[in-house]
Amino acid sequence: MEQTNSFLLVLAVVVAANVALLSADTTRVKVDVYYEHLCPDSIRWISDQLGPSYDALRDIIDIDFIPFGKSVSINNGESFECQHGPLECEGNRIQSCVLNYIPEQDRQVSYVVCQMNFNADPRGYECAFRSGVNLISAQACVEGDLGRQLQLQAERRTQLIAPSFVPTIVFNGQFDQSLQDRSLNDFLGVMCELSNNAIAAC
Repeated sequence: MEQTNSFLLVLAVVVAANVALLSADTTRVKVDVYYEHLCPDSIRWISDQLGPSYDALRDIIDIDFIPFGKSVSINNGESFECQHGPLECEGNRIQSCVLNYIPEQDRQVSYVVCQMNFNADPRGYECAFRSGVNLISAQACVEGDLGRQLQLQAERRTQLIAPSFVPTIVFNGQFDQSLQDRSLNDFLGVMCELSNNAIAAC
């Protein structure tokens, strides 16, 4: 009886290990995108890398957008200075507010891909409208304290990464320069590698 119990215990451990291994094979990849509203490199990456590959990746990606980049706050968010001027500061704030009102990842990606386009309305409300966000609520956020707080939160998160280049793409919470460099031109390939080729597009 004791031998049978020992065998069953060993069998249970082996099964648990195999289940864990199989689960690891299809791990979702967390992707944090640190970018700026009017940054040409951010626009190109979202238009050329994220946008075209997202449909293939949607089942393995958890994406978070942080629109701040190399901006800085002044007097606890009384104002902000941005790399590409005041219109970018306004755009970062609008994007923070609009994203705050979009809970679903698919709609968030659709909004950001729409907005981060060289031909997009630079103020950002056309794409917000297309995303189904209530523009009155979004405008109230932009003009009120919530917009300031969202940008201060984006600043705190960005400072933890201290990006030297925008956009900066962080995978699974850890900045890796090699993955960053490769993802700028082969985001799909990096995602395939990190997910153990879990999707057909790999």
